[in-house]
Amino acid sequence: MPDMNGLLDFAQSPAGQGLLAAAFGGLATAGRGGPINTIGAAGLSGIAGYSAASANSLKNQQFKLKQNQMEQLPGLYSTDDAGNTQFDFKRGAALGLPAKDMLILSQLPNASRAKVARTVDVPSADGGKQTMQYDEYGRPVGQAIASYVAPQLVDLGGSKQFATPNAGQSFAMSMSPGERAADARGWAGVANQREQNATLKDANNVQREAGRIQIISGPDGNSYRVDKGTGQVSPIVTQAGTPFQDGASSKLTESEGKSTLYLSQMTGAQNVLDKVGGSASPARVALARSPYTNALAGEAGQKIAQAQEQWAEGFLRAKTGAASTPVEMANNLRTFFPVVGDSEAVIKQKTLAREQAIRDMAIPAGRGAEKVTPRTAQPQPQPPMAIPKAGAFADPGKEARYQEFKRRQGQ
Repeated sequence: MPDMNGLLDFAQSPAGQGLLAAAFGGLATAGRGGPINTIGAAGLSGIAGYSAASANSLKNQQFKLKQNQMEQLPGLYSTDDAGNTQFDFKRGAALGLPAKDMLILSQLPNASRAKVARTVDVPSADGGKQTMQYDEYGRPVGQAIASYVAPQLVDLGGSKQFATPNAGQSFAMSMSPGERAADARGWAGVANQREQNATLKDANNVQREAGRIQIISGPDGNSYRVDKGTGQVSPIVTQAGTPFQDGASSKLTESEGKSTLYLSQMTGAQNVLDKVGGSASPARVALARSPYTNALAGEAGQKIAQAQEQWAEGFLRAKTGAASTPVEMANNLRTFFPVVGDSEAVIKQKTLAREQAIRDMAIPAGRGAEKVTPRTAQPQPQPPMAIPKAGAFADPGKEARYQEFKRRQGQ
């Protein structure tokens, strides 16, 4: 029996379909127009049948291709480690998918997602910066995203550092090195001014006290110091602690009392100089006269400066009868005490001048001169000068010595 499967397959092919169409077309037109018409009709029928069969075959192939593509389509999608859907373009091309279709298919997983139309920067809970995304209808797309904010250089005074700006953020400020130096200089100036004010206050107190002090003799023959400002009366005692008495007379004159006070100040100051006068140079002593350099003078320099000023103040009070001015004080210190640059001969000459001035002060002190605290060091030998004894004004040479004292003082 002939193989019918092969005939059926051939009959289903476009060529078989064309032969069958030609055969049936020829039979259908047999006897109507002659042999030529029959052959022509059969040929046309065969061509038409072949074309129709070819078209049907192509449609079947395309249908099967589409069917295969649809079956393989789910396998073209995969998910990466980040959870994003990926499309396999390489396999899609192998399946015969057009590039345009593959582009559309690759975007299908995102079809249901909202598309970001605009972004808005908003503050975060900690004062930072976040970005919110909105779709074209104004609806939020996802959660706020932390945004990058560039660090900025912040000057903290004592240092500089980079910091990310945040709303409400604060920094501890400090002074720069220049500001710290200026602050230190300012406080040093305040301290120096306070010390200077204290020195001036003490000097004023000394001058005010000297101007209101009066020496009187009491009924008991003792001498008393009277503060005319407060009315306070205090006894004057000797170095041994015994009451100071004027000797033959029960009291000194006002002039003798003041001169005795100034002589006592000068003698006490000279005793200090005899003890520590050579322990500091004139340059170091000069440092003690300014509140700005007083601390550099040292203890010896400060003691010498104080004794010199006490001596000069007592001498000027006796000489002028009033409080001394700074210029008079400076000139007197330069006259009687060593300064920077003095030679040994000049220093010795100034020492002799001070001793002579102390002897001269004993003249107006009169009877009070013997009451003054004695010198702790013996002065260098000088030409003898008689000092009036305490007692009545019966000394015939006293007036001559007093006039000589006034001449030496420029009076």
